[in-house]
Amino acid sequence: MFDTLNTIASFLIALGVLVFVHELGHFLVAKWSGIKVERFSLGYPPKMIGFTYGETEYCLSWIPFGGYVKVAGMADVGNEESTGEPWEFPSKSVATRMAVIAAGPIMNFLFAFAALIFLFNSYGVDTFDSTRVTPLENSLAGQIGLVRGDRVLSVGDQPVANAHELIGALDEVSDRGSSLVIERDNTTLTLDLPAAGEEGYGLQLMRPTTVGQVVPGMPADSLGLQDGDVILAVGGTTVVSWAEMSTEIRRYPGETVPLVWERDGQRMEHQVTPATHAEGDTTLGRIGISPHASRHTVGLGRAVVLGALGVYNSSWMILDFLGQLLQGDRSTDELGGPLRIAQLAGQTAEQGLYSFISFLAMLSVNLAIINLLPVPVLDGGHLTFLTLEAIMRRPLSLRQREVFQQIGLAIMLCIMVLVTFNDLNQMVFHHITKLFE
Repeated sequence: MFDTLNTIASFLIALGVLVFVHELGHFLVAKWSGIKVERFSLGYPPKMIGFTYGETEYCLSWIPFGGYVKVAGMADVGNEESTGEPWEFPSKSVATRMAVIAAGPIMNFLFAFAALIFLFNSYGVDTFDSTRVTPLENSLAGQIGLVRGDRVLSVGDQPVANAHELIGALDEVSDRGSSLVIERDNTTLTLDLPAAGEEGYGLQLMRPTTVGQVVPGMPADSLGLQDGDVILAVGGTTVVSWAEMSTEIRRYPGETVPLVWERDGQRMEHQVTPATHAEGDTTLGRIGISPHASRHTVGLGRAVVLGALGVYNSSWMILDFLGQLLQGDRSTDELGGPLRIAQLAGQTAEQGLYSFISFLAMLSVNLAIINLLPVPVLDGGHLTFLTLEAIMRRPLSLRQREVFQQIGLAIMLCIMVLVTFNDLNQMVFHHITKLFE
């Protein structure tokens, strides 16, 4: 019962924050542009509670999946026509109207940016305490003499003690080159590091096999693996990096193999049977562990840079997924809806403030990009209409806009049905089916 209430409360908080931020963008730019704002609503009608301050009614409405800002002369909510007054939305220039529409998604990007800055500056960055590397095939790193397992001690005159510091130091010298001090077989060597070309150095970090989180109920939990354990071998094969260990575990779905690990200097060994996990047409093994991470503090300047990179990388990941989806390389089964969002909101809230804010930042970027898609009824659809108006020097006819709006509503309805079915299939139907197997 408590978990359910926590999930619902976390979902409503997450949705409320992101919708408020989005609508606040529309509201502020509309006000700044001299457009009369008639209503600011969190949620869709019918209205629950509200009050009027100045010219604007502020309210909470019963349907929680969104919100809206009602500006004078704009008939998205309400049926009145523009009267030509200077404070009405249609009376403003195309550029001003586009700014009002775009302000919502932009505010979501800015919220994610600010949230990530706060997290990096307050909590630091997750990294791992190893600077061991391996050069990729035919890479610049291999050409200068690096070999698998080398441990980087410094880049130029900058010592590096973890992966985050190593990546930052390499980025700083990538355009001019430097020197690289490494340790190999207990011997210290110095290598010349030229400027990186377009392909970069081709250097892969070797994440240690140190166990972090253990998933309850999975084979690793049954085995008694703990945070800080170092895995040495899987199925008789020695492993020195997380990638190697993961590859070996994935090879044995449902098969019992020996697992060797070290805890506080003591060597331990036991049989483990990796759980089966389907990825497309392939069945892989999993034991339910995640890599150990350590926190590295960063200053405000570095937090700003990392925040910007976080928003950029999240945006690119979402756009890349949408592109693959359109090309048929990814399945619509991977799309999640409100039930999945609620589940993630509850899970991240249980994990603490850091996880919950990280989730909000990622969800805010998702909301921004989805809203910018050129689908009528979304902000991207309105921006498309305004772009056509700027090109044609006249707005689309009322009939044309109504037709496009109806098409947009049909598209959004189909998407909502699809993602809700996916949620139910993964969270409910799948478990019901298992009962009859």
